Amino acid sequence: MARKYFGTDGMRGEANKDLTIDLVGNLGLALGYYLKKHRKKAGKPRIILGTDTRISGYMIRSALSAGLNSMGVHIDFVGVLPTPGVCYLTRKLKADAGIMISASHNPVKDNGIKIFSSNGYKLPDKVEEEIEALMEDRKKLLKHQIAGDDLGRFKYVEDDMRIYLDFLASTVKTNFKGLKIVIDAANGAAYRVASKIYQKLGADIIVINNIPNGKNINVNCGSTHPELLQEVVKVYKADLGLAFDGDADRLIAVDHEGNVINGDLVIAIIAGYFKKRGLLNDNKVVTTVLSNMGFEKYLDEQGIGLIRANVGDRYVLEKMKEYGLNVGGEQSGHILMLDYNTTGDGVLSSIQLVAAILESGKTLNELVKDIKLWPQDSKNIMVSKEKKATWETNKELTDFIREKQKEIAGKGRILVRASGTESLIRVMVEAEKQEIVDKYIKELTKKVEEVLG
Repeated sequence: MARKYFGTDGMRGEANKDLTIDLVGNLGLALGYYLKKHRKKAGKPRIILGTDTRISGYMIRSALSAGLNSMGVHIDFVGVLPTPGVCYLTRKLKADAGIMISASHNPVKDNGIKIFSSNGYKLPDKVEEEIEALMEDRKKLLKHQIAGDDLGRFKYVEDDMRIYLDFLASTVKTNFKGLKIVIDAANGAAYRVASKIYQKLGADIIVINNIPNGKNINVNCGSTHPELLQEVVKVYKADLGLAFDGDADRLIAVDHEGNVINGDLVIAIIAGYFKKRGLLNDNKVVTTVLSNMGFEKYLDEQGIGLIRANVGDRYVLEKMKEYGLNVGGEQSGHILMLDYNTTGDGVLSSIQLVAAILESGKTLNELVKDIKLWPQDSKNIMVSKEKKATWETNKELTDFIREKQKEIAGKGRILVRASGTESLIRVMVEAEKQEIVDKYIKELTKKVEEVLG
């Protein structure tokens, strides 16, 4: 069933245009009704609510809270906290649900609402569909609002960040003393947590992009723009750099020479670290169709199997659950370790990466030098929402893509897909030689722009 409001990662869109206060308030009413209807114990439902630093977060939080409180739902507001922190606290504190207000790596004009079940996982499609159906029947919802003297309460509980910090620290036994690490907080949700945990673990840290003003989240910084981090690591002669995205569920690293270490490479290091300690389930990991063939070949040489999923952390998670695996993720740096948390956790991933580096006695650069990645390039083409939704029915374009896939077979691969969170068509080409990549990325980009532009 096609969903009207929910996408692959909750609700997401431009604040005050797609995510209006009416829509968000209505979501609060519908979610409040749903939680009360399905609650098996007495008392009011309780939600853990967090946010990143974007300016629209306050507006969305107010509208959402108004809807939830009017339905008799209690809200514990944990303030600015990474998405995985909200997931962890939802499970740890036995809340009925968790909500993160964030558009992750998207531009500041966008925002989103991610909803998690009491077990810390994203809502199943069936539940999102039920909530959407409720949102379409506002009159019914308004009949179930609570009397003015029995409303749900809104409570600031920002000290709960300490519970998440204690959890992060508990995942490693190694002290990080002696390491110099540069942290890029993307002016986002990790701006407090990341520095605090690395101080707690004893590292010498330099922190950049940690002065959020509501409008600078993800702007030329963080995991999608590590250029400044690369320079700062070299200037300070640091051992490595760590970059998070807006809601800190992703990690991209930088070695001491300023080279970017993407999600594939981080997964390879963490998987090897887990395997060495006998902690990697079935000696396999899950990644997506975007992961590099050179990375897959390296894993095979290390005795680690690779299972590919569709792009998107929810699909990686599905495969991990299906095969009973505990490590998986995406090239973008969204890495899941189900022994610790239920969603990608950039700060947790960074801690495990640093522990693996220390355990090996090598530098980050030395750990990845044997991974020979194939040349790979990708382009994002902006299209209208309508054309994005129907691009796969365009015969001219799909025939062209199939023709190019046949041409490149045996020498590389082509992947064309719609973004799950933005109005973009993404084109990826990977091949043994750079000139092959350049040729096909140019031809495909031109065709997509001609047909859908």
